[in-house]
Amino acid sequence: MELSIDTSTRYASVGLSQEGKTLAEYSWFSRQNHSVELLPAVEHLLKTTGTALQDMVCIFVAIGPGGFSALRVGLSTAKGLGLALGIPLVALNTLEIEAYPFQGLGMPVCPLMDMGRGEMAVALYAGEEGRWRKLWEEQIVTPEVLCSQVREPTLFCGEGASSWVSALKEGLGEKAVVAEQSPPTRRPGTLAQMGYRRFQRGERDDISTLEPMYLRRPTITAPRRPT
Repeated sequence: MELSIDTSTRYASVGLSQEGKTLAEYSWFSRQNHSVELLPAVEHLLKTTGTALQDMVCIFVAIGPGGFSALRVGLSTAKGLGLALGIPLVALNTLEIEAYPFQGLGMPVCPLMDMGRGEMAVALYAGEEGRWRKLWEEQIVTPEVLCSQVREPTLFCGEGASSWVSALKEGLGEKAVVAEQSPPTRRPGTLAQMGYRRFQRGERDDISTLEPMYLRRPTITAPRRPT
């Protein structure tokens, strides 16, 4: 069995799968912080399915882009469990998790994640003759820059897409096809399916060196001087 963990954003999730096929999953909106909620969510999932952590053979984890603290919690938990259980980790890109369910629709897929400051994280994927591939590397752009890079009808999806519908329609017209989604837009089942395919190919990530994908450095402010 496999455990999936995704804490990329305020919408977090965990899931259990057998050879990539979902057995149970749980998603929630984090109102406090992921460090308080993640392990209880895993314990709840195990208890309700009568499963033990020792039954796991691999952990699939989303590594971003996403929130700084949120990603650290998910990855550190996955690493700790992997080391304790002696099982491998397979890391998946959060934007690709958003895009993956839309492959095979005959157009490029551009997942969006709102990064604040009027910017978004994006990438571009396409499936041709059964091959899923990345056309653009992950990057942070403004809506204007994104629209200037799009050359053909493109499906926009993901957690951030609903925030930018007007800007996309205004900048791209009919070339902007925006998926109608309600949050959470990422399912643990997608993570499990993608992760198990990598696992089957013998791909593993190094627990000691694996890091979250941030795309942007955290904003650090100087501490206030005592008055």
